[in-house]
Amino acid sequence: MPRAVGERGRARRKFGQHTSAPEPTACSSAQWDVVRAWAAEAAGLSLTEPQVSRLEAYVKLIRTWNLRMALVSRADADRLVTRHIADSVFAAAHCVDGEAVVDLGSGAGFPGLPLAVLRPASRVCLIESKAKKVSFLVEAIRVTAAPNVTVCHARIEAAANDDMHRGRYAVAISRALADSDAYWAAAKAFLAPGGRIISMRSAVQEIRREGGAVIEYRLPDGAHRRLVITRV
Repeated sequence: MPRAVGERGRARRKFGQHTSAPEPTACSSAQWDVVRAWAAEAAGLSLTEPQVSRLEAYVKLIRTWNLRMALVSRADADRLVTRHIADSVFAAAHCVDGEAVVDLGSGAGFPGLPLAVLRPASRVCLIESKAKKVSFLVEAIRVTAAPNVTVCHARIEAAANDDMHRGRYAVAISRALADSDAYWAAAKAFLAPGGRIISMRSAVQEIRREGGAVIEYRLPDGAHRRLVITRV
């Protein structure tokens, strides 16, 4: 059965404190300036100072935990802001504040956690099956002060068949999952009537489903991305 995870979860106590690790290098303020300007122009979102401060805390946490577990690749650790945060900002721009959103296979929390920071009236649920990543997500919710986010420790298929989640969301979003029949069946199960699936894709990934709106964009670091939005 899917398990909601609170701040005092056992996994957090095990993985939440890393006292012996060296302090990771902080992302420069110039990167945040670039992303803020890009967000306003490309995504139509103005990031406030409090929002940026919370996202900075999130990025710092990722870099700290990434020294001990694989949240992002080493290459991506240096472009968390201009790639991962920016990509999540673009996704947030296509969600309405107040909508219930489920992030399938959340991993390090992209795009769900930044989306929650930028859409504070939305209820966001992060579905993640790996215990260590669940531990990280619980701590990330704490450091970003995001009361509108919950974590569900479960496989996507199991959560999709649970009454607490089935048919409860306006948006099912994923950044990491393959475009498979199993993914589409599970994503649909989370949605209320009229809901939509948002699939975040690179330019080289094949789009298997027809009928969705395909939005092409480039991130501040030049990466070519696609957002595929399908109403079901």
